[in-house]
Amino acid sequence: MSSNILPTSEVVELEVSSTTSGGARGVVESVFGRDYLRALKTLQHQMLVEGKQVFDLSMVNPDLAPPRAVLDRLLESVTKPLNHRYAVSRGVRRLREAFAAKYSSRFGITLNPETEICVCLGSKDATYHAIKSLITVGDAVVVSSPSYPAHVSSVTLAGGVVVPWACGVEPHEAAASLDRLLAASRARVVLLNFPSNPAGVVVSEEWWMAIADVCWRYGAAIINDFVYGEMCFSGQPAVSALKVRERGVRCVEVYSLSKAYNVPGWRVGALVGDTQTVQAVARWKSHSDYGLFLPLQYAASVALTAPQELVRPTVMAYDRRIRVLATGLRTLGWEVQDPQAGACLWARYPASIVPVEDGVTSASVRVASELLARTGVLVTPGVVFGEAWDGFVRFSAVVTEERMREVVAALSQFRDA
Repeated sequence: MSSNILPTSEVVELEVSSTTSGGARGVVESVFGRDYLRALKTLQHQMLVEGKQVFDLSMVNPDLAPPRAVLDRLLESVTKPLNHRYAVSRGVRRLREAFAAKYSSRFGITLNPETEICVCLGSKDATYHAIKSLITVGDAVVVSSPSYPAHVSSVTLAGGVVVPWACGVEPHEAAASLDRLLAASRARVVLLNFPSNPAGVVVSEEWWMAIADVCWRYGAAIINDFVYGEMCFSGQPAVSALKVRERGVRCVEVYSLSKAYNVPGWRVGALVGDTQTVQAVARWKSHSDYGLFLPLQYAASVALTAPQELVRPTVMAYDRRIRVLATGLRTLGWEVQDPQAGACLWARYPASIVPVEDGVTSASVRVASELLARTGVLVTPGVVFGEAWDGFVRFSAVVTEERMREVVAALSQFRDA
């Protein structure tokens, strides 16, 4: 990615948001960092109560419908009394086989449903348990930056220490950068997110192999959040991190149906790959939960094994929406690099729209607050993804193309005000 979008620093301080209120707020913030979104959400609520229009682009919370065939299977399964019993914590065999089939057909990766797949309650559940199984309290974990906030939270909850890594997409430079970072931190795990949120970056197989060689030398395991693996705008799936197993590296990947199939509320995900890690997580989960509601597991199996391409219409819709937004922002003087995958747009705002320094609030939070108050457009401040990213905001493409044009029009009025 070009240097005008990603800074060159390898290590930056990260803070993540929480939504806790009341007496526990101070304790939570001391653990997780400042909550940059609380004031924005309060203002949003106030505006909605007053009947004002709000374009909520702050969260990648899909507005698109799940595939009809998947809904039909869910409805059918719900009517069967036996499907309302306790499920299986690591996932029923049918769903684990469906994940294996998906990885084989789309990503060219062979997985054993018995030993290399554990169904989880979404990507957060999978990521946290994977980290928990790989580190002890106090261990360092390298986290790609800009960082999806839930990744930082997972490391914190597991007792790890976050070491942010602003990695580029050029394989040799990224490998050299990671080598220096692992030598200094002695991190046990490298937690990555490709295709990435928020920047929509896709990396090559060569990149993965270069990173794997470094991890192998230091004995570091790899976890990759692969939620957007099928959501590349080129029409081709991204390269799975599990390719690095050819280099002898311990690696697991987190896959979720939330974004690709528009079912975030279902919490259907899986941890796949390294047998030792997957089995440790499966055993842990056998003590902590009974798994997903059975009808959800059966419906998810249909989604993963459907003969037709169920994901492509969703990917194309996000691509069109992002193009509308990117074009509009450029005309308004924003710096935008087109994402290669995902459902959001990462943009550097013009310095001319930054409100006056207040001595307390970060610039991106001030920009987001001003945008919401004056245009009704709610975005995520870049500082949520790490302090080095305070010059950016993230737009989630969760409104129609028509509504996205209204967003651009609203932002244009803000510029001209």
